[in-house]
Amino acid sequence: MEQTLSLSEQYRKQLKQIAWRIQYRNKVRIRSEYQSFNTLTEANTYTPYHMEESYSDILLQELINTLPFAQGKQIIEGLYLHQQTEAQLAEQLQISQQAVNRWKRKSLHYLSQKISS
Repeated sequence: MEQTLSLSEQYRKQLKQIAWRIQYRNKVRIRSEYQSFNTLTEANTYTPYHMEESYSDILLQELINTLPFAQGKQIIEGLYLHQQTEAQLAEQLQISQQAVNRWKRKSLHYLSQKISS
């Protein structure tokens, strides 16, 4: 039996999928660049671990920075990077929790459209 996920879990999962796609594309691009500069090992399949580890954080932040609205950026960062609740963000930003939820949905929809195009 499939368990139903809460709305925040669904959005978190969707944001992780979007970030993963961007991360994967950049890894492919960087490996290609390494090959052209002859910095890979003989098997041409090695990318230093510390670089791969830092990509996740950098790419997620870059993805969030593409949002055209400051309010959406603050909310997505708060929810997904700082693990704040909608209620905490609503109090911090002095808006309703429903407004936080709307900004979250709007921002995730925008990111989803951007990554799909």
